[in-house]
Amino acid sequence: MHTNATRSTPAAPCAHFELKHLEPALGAEVLGLDLSQPLSDAVFTDIERAWHAHGLLLFREQSIDDLQQVAFASRFGELAHTLKPYEGAKVHPALMFVTNEKKDGHYVGALPDGEMYFHSDMCYREYPLSASMLYAMALPPAGGNTVFAGMYAAYEALPSELAQQIEGRLAMNSYEPGYGASNVRMRIETPASEHTLSFAHPVVRTHPACGRKALYVNRLMTEYIVGIARSESDALLKALFEHQEQPCFQYEHRWQLGDLLVWDNRCTLHARRDFPPTHLRKMRRVAVRGERPV
Repeated sequence: MHTNATRSTPAAPCAHFELKHLEPALGAEVLGLDLSQPLSDAVFTDIERAWHAHGLLLFREQSIDDLQQVAFASRFGELAHTLKPYEGAKVHPALMFVTNEKKDGHYVGALPDGEMYFHSDMCYREYPLSASMLYAMALPPAGGNTVFAGMYAAYEALPSELAQQIEGRLAMNSYEPGYGASNVRMRIETPASEHTLSFAHPVVRTHPACGRKALYVNRLMTEYIVGIARSESDALLKALFEHQEQPCFQYEHRWQLGDLLVWDNRCTLHARRDFPPTHLRKMRRVAVRGERPV
């Protein structure tokens, strides 16, 4: 598994920019675009086509402000407003920060620190996120990498027996508001409460744009498979988690200032490496509302 996009290989050519593969299972770096400048419909069509093909796009050395990021994200679809009125919402209701920065003793954003298990954003909602977009504003000297996993490749590599067991199944995905990344183990080991947000989605979903199938369960938020005994569900999910988190399906991103990543939650998972909480890490996030998985 590589952690540096400079070692990537050329991808299929595009008319308006160059693409380089990040890993075989997912990801491409876009070269030759300045996102602070207006993008024609033709250029964005190529971006969206590349995004559908690779699941994750990296734009290095970008210098964009809050509203430029919001404008770019809005090209991917209807923006998703944040669940809580974080500081970024003063600029736009879809904007928030993933950061450990504090003002007046309070965090200005969400998910301040700690390791975070693999997940797909808001899979506990009826309409999860399609696109998520992070822009690197401040970084710790070490740690805090984001690891992505390609769920097309994971599904296509499933052993036939395992694939048969999940055919047509739904899985319950849950989230407990108030639990942050640093206490995800408590989140997993604590029974659901009246505040838990939950929704059942297909274990295997089909992408609406390209028709490919992807695994749609994850270690952080998937609780159980509907319609089978809990012991059988636990064993099946354990096998799925171990399979989908194999290094051969991953790309680990070592952030640089000015990086912008946009990923497709319908066919990828992501996780965060731990980092020293005494060092500032600040990412600007905008996301796009998706459709109900099928």
